Amino acid sequence: MNNVGEKIDIQKIGERSFDTKDLLVNIRRGAFWTVASWGAHAFVFHKDQFVRFMVQGRKHHGHVYIALGWDDTFTLYFTTSRGKIKEKMEMIYVDMLIETIDNYVETD
Repeated sequence: MNNVGEKIDIQKIGERSFDTKDLLVNIRRGAFWTVASWGAHAFVFHKDQFVRFMVQGRKHHGHVYIALGWDDTFTLYFTTSRGKIKEKMEMIYVDMLIETIDNYVETD
């Protein structure tokens, strides 16, 4: 079911489709230097269900998955580069997306 400690099942993380590329453009436009500080690269847009990218932050090295839920909030998955879930955060509103990711990836 995609819980901490398990390998992520990408077939079960997207509850509803959304414009993944538009989300990423807006994130990068609004917080370019913050996203750059994560060393974000290798962006993957999976069937409009989620965005995945690799980060190399001070606190987290691995993938970040962003998926949209039925209630218009996002679920974040932080995994190792091999897909083992290290952290799952739910009920993240769009205006808190960058700050939430930054707190896990980069900030103490």
